Amino acid sequence: MYIKIAKKNINRSFKDYTVYFLTLIFGVCIFYTFNSISSQKLMMKLNEYEAQNFIKIDELMSMVSIFVSCILGFLIIYANNYIIKRRKKEFGIYFTLGMDNQEISNILLIETVLIGVFSLALGLFLGVFLSQGMSIFTSKLFHLELTAFKFTFSSKAFVKTIAYFLVIYFIVFLFNIISISKLEPIDLLTDGRKNEEIKLRSLKTSIITFILSIFCIAIAYFIILSDSSRIIFADRTISIPIAFVVIGTFLFFFSLSGFLLRLIQSNKRLYLKELNMFLLRQVNSRINTNFVSMSFVCLMIFMSICLLAGGFSISKTLNKNIDDLPQYDAEVLYDGKLPIKDFLNKNINLGYYTEDYVTYDLYFNNDEELGIKNYIDKEEIEKNKSNTYVKKDSLIQIMKLSDFNSVMKFYKKEGITLNKGEYAAFGNIKELLPSIQKSIDKKRKIKVCGQNLIPSSKPVMYITMNEIFKSNACTFIVRDDLTYGLTPPLSYLVLNFKGDKVKKEKELLKEVNKLDKNKKSELTIICSTKEKSKANIFGLAGVVSYLALYIGLVFLIISAVILSLQQMSQCADNIERYKLLKKMGVDDEMLNKAIFIQTAIYFILPLFLALIHCIVGLKITEVIVNFLGAVNITLQLLITALIFIIIYGGYFWITYNGAKKMLK
Repeated sequence: MYIKIAKKNINRSFKDYTVYFLTLIFGVCIFYTFNSISSQKLMMKLNEYEAQNFIKIDELMSMVSIFVSCILGFLIIYANNYIIKRRKKEFGIYFTLGMDNQEISNILLIETVLIGVFSLALGLFLGVFLSQGMSIFTSKLFHLELTAFKFTFSSKAFVKTIAYFLVIYFIVFLFNIISISKLEPIDLLTDGRKNEEIKLRSLKTSIITFILSIFCIAIAYFIILSDSSRIIFADRTISIPIAFVVIGTFLFFFSLSGFLLRLIQSNKRLYLKELNMFLLRQVNSRINTNFVSMSFVCLMIFMSICLLAGGFSISKTLNKNIDDLPQYDAEVLYDGKLPIKDFLNKNINLGYYTEDYVTYDLYFNNDEELGIKNYIDKEEIEKNKSNTYVKKDSLIQIMKLSDFNSVMKFYKKEGITLNKGEYAAFGNIKELLPSIQKSIDKKRKIKVCGQNLIPSSKPVMYITMNEIFKSNACTFIVRDDLTYGLTPPLSYLVLNFKGDKVKKEKELLKEVNKLDKNKKSELTIICSTKEKSKANIFGLAGVVSYLALYIGLVFLIISAVILSLQQMSQCADNIERYKLLKKMGVDDEMLNKAIFIQTAIYFILPLFLALIHCIVGLKITEVIVNFLGAVNITLQLLITALIFIIIYGGYFWITYNGAKKMLK
C-alpha cells in the first residue's frame, strides 16, 4: 500500500515540482562531469608535465566537490522543505484516515528512495554524455591533441557521485522525519485558510535604512576602485569593502519592503489598475518574509557572473601569454657574483646540452630611483591610475646594448644602435607603452652613472623576454660603458637543446636542482624549460577555468532554484486567494499576466542589484586580466550572458509555467 501511495505521490509531484526534479538531475550531472576530468586524458597525447596537471586538477576537483556537495545538500533540503509545506493538507488527510507519524515517514522514505534512484540514474546518464563533450573543451584549454575520440567512463567519479548523493538523500530523509513529527493535524487541514499578516515597517525607518544601504555600497565601490591592486596582492584590507557590500545588500532588501508598496500606492492610477493592488501586496509580503534569502541570492548571482566571465578571461590571457613568449627551450635565472656563463661552465658542461645559447644581465640604477611614476607624465599617471604597475611604481631596469642585441639575434629579430648619450626603451605592458612613448617624444632625460641621457629616435618596443606573467613595465637600454657602476645584476641564460630534447631537459633540470640544493645561502638558481612552463601555465589556466565554471554554475543554479521554489511556494499558499479572484470575475488571461509580472519582479529584483555590483566586479576582473596580460573580455562576457540566459531564464520560465499549472 505504501509503495502504491508513494508512486502516485511522485507522479503527481513530478508535474508540480519540475524545478525540484530538474535540480536533482542537474546537480548529479554536473557533479559527475567535473569529477571525471582525469578520465579524459585517455584521448590525449600527454607529456610528463601535462599528465601531472591532470592529477593536480583531479585532486583539486575532489576537494572543491566536498564544498559543492554541501551546497547542493543544503539546496536539496531547502527544496524538500518547501515540498513538505506544500503537502501539509495531504498529510492532514493521512492523519484523519488513521495514519500515524511513522506510517507517513515510511511513505516519505519510499518516495525519497524512488526519487533518489530516478535522479541519480538520469543525472549520471546525462553526466556521462556531457563529460564526452568536456574532453573537447579540455583539449582546447590545454592546447592538447586528441589522438582519437573514445567513449570514456570514470568509475571513480561514478562511485563518488553515488556515495555523496546517498549521504545527501539520507539527511533529507532524517529531515523529513523531524518535520513530520512536529506536524499537528488541525494545523495541516486549516493551513491554506490562514492569512499571512503583512507587517509594514515605518516609512521613515525604511527610507533611512535604504539610504544607509546605498551609502554602504557606495563606500565599498569607492574603496575598491580607488585601489584595485589590493585584489591582486590579496591585501588584508580587502575584507573592508567586501563587508560593506554584504551589509549594504542586506539593508537594501530589508528596506525595500518598507517603501516599495507605499511608493506604488502614491500613484493611484498604477496601483488600482487591473490586479496591481493584489500583485504588489503579494510581492511586498514575499520580500518582507524572504529579504535574507534574496540578499544571499543577489550576492551569489554577482559572484557567479564574475566567476564565469573572469575565469574564462584569465584562462584566455594565460594561454595567450604562452603564444607571445619567445620560443626557446630553457632558461636559467642566477644572482651569484660570478658571471652566469662562467659559473655554469664551471659547474655544468653547457656544450653537452646546447650550441645555441645567449646570456644577458638586468641592472638597477644607482644614481636615481627610476620608477615608472618618475618617468611618465602626471597626466599619464592619472590616466593609468588603476594600473597595478603604476600604483606600485615599478622600478625600471637597465640592460646593456650588447646584451639586448645578442638576445634579439638569438630570437631572430633585428638589433638597434645607440649614439653616445642616448638610451632606448622596451616593455610588455601594452597599455603603458603609449605613456612611455609620450615621454620619449618629449625627450625625457634620465641619469645613469652620473651621465645625463636623452632618448634615441627609436620608438618604445614591445618585447617579451622571459616573463610568463607579463610584468616588465619598462626597461632602458644603454651603452655598455655605463653599466659598470650599477647594482649587481640578475643574470639570465636562455638556450635551445641539441639532440634528444626531452632527455637533455630532464638532465639539465636535475643538474641545476642539485646545484641549487648545494649552493650557499646567498645564491639563487632557478631553471625553467619551455615544456614545463607551458604545462604549468596551461595547468593554471585549466584550474581557473574549471573552478570558475564549476562554482559559477552551482551558484547560478542555487540562486535560480531558491527564487523558483519560493515563488512556487507562495503561489501554492495563495491558491484560495486566486480562487476568490476567479469568483469575482477575473479571467485566466489577467491571472496569468499577474503571475508573470509577479514572477518577473521576484527574479529581476536580486538580478538588478547583482548587475550593479557586477559593473564594479567586472572592472576589477579587467584589472586582474590586464595584470596577467591584456586581452579583450567581450567574448567571455557574451558566453557568460548566454549561460546566464539559458539557466536563469530557463528557471524563470519553468517557475511561471509551474505556477500557472497550480492554478488550474
